[in-house]
Amino acid sequence: MSSHSSEPPHHRPPEHGPLDHGRGERPPGSPRRDAVRLCPRTFRGTLGAFGGVVRDNVDLAPFTHVRIGGPARLFVEPFTEHDAARVVRTCLELSYPLRVLGGGSNVLVGDAGVEAVVMSLAALNRSVRDGSRVAAGAGVSLPSLLRQTKDVGLAGLESLTGIPAAVGGAVAMNAGTHEGQTFDHLVSLTVVNPAGEIEVWDEARMRPRYRDGGLAGAIVVHATFELQRDDPSAILARLEAHLRRRNATQPVTDKSAGCVFQNPQCGAAAKLIEDAGCKLMRAGRIVVSAKHANYFVNEGGGTCADFLALMGEVQRRVQDRFGETLTPEVKVWE
Repeated sequence: MSSHSSEPPHHRPPEHGPLDHGRGERPPGSPRRDAVRLCPRTFRGTLGAFGGVVRDNVDLAPFTHVRIGGPARLFVEPFTEHDAARVVRTCLELSYPLRVLGGGSNVLVGDAGVEAVVMSLAALNRSVRDGSRVAAGAGVSLPSLLRQTKDVGLAGLESLTGIPAAVGGAVAMNAGTHEGQTFDHLVSLTVVNPAGEIEVWDEARMRPRYRDGGLAGAIVVHATFELQRDDPSAILARLEAHLRRRNATQPVTDKSAGCVFQNPQCGAAAKLIEDAGCKLMRAGRIVVSAKHANYFVNEGGGTCADFLALMGEVQRRVQDRFGETLTPEVKVWE
């Protein structure tokens, strides 16, 4: 981190058989496949002078933690926030659907891929410290940011330990744990609004909700956190304690999309799923985790169709047993 004075195991229990994809309903809120057909030549011509990389038909599975999904028709990697804004304006002009890829921790990509422009902000990976404030690009990973802030004796982000997200995605979904959430220490955001203009938001403009950054279509390119000074060894001790708890209760080394459903007001989604008899239920190679029932694990070779079928059946059983509707937390791209 630079210092600067300006802010800018497999289980197959006999009681659960494989699910029929034909019976698995689309989870509420998941989008339909975009109807528009993209032309790479037209996109490049309209984009014009651009600092970044544009590629066709890029397999998205390697970019997601669950390792599922087909290709993106166009995959764009801007080098600066201005290049990201140019991509937004180009998609707006051409009426091309745009998806923004962060760390890929809560994204489920359709087996046939997405007929859309997928923009990765991985190149926006610089962080700058100004006293107790740290400005981080959207592409900075949370684990990296936590290491950097610990090294310079800045505390406050320890509750985000173990979340495999990038800063931009963490802000967009207000990622968090029982101990805290991303917006707890945010003081400003630099975003690209839906019109392709760059704006700086102070705290008064922010409207975060539970697992939702409330960005109203804006794309985060930088986020500034106000932290507190502390001894690095004390911060490290807290990081390690958080990580031990997370490793003991969540399948952090397995291929998953993180928490599948949001916690309803009545309690934890994982408890509802387990109490409804869904733990270790499977569809194909996707299985409800033995360690945490709100995680679905790809045992290898799983598909998006498998995942959605399992989501639908879990939702149905929880609804039938408890009358509670589980709302997806994972974002589905089809």
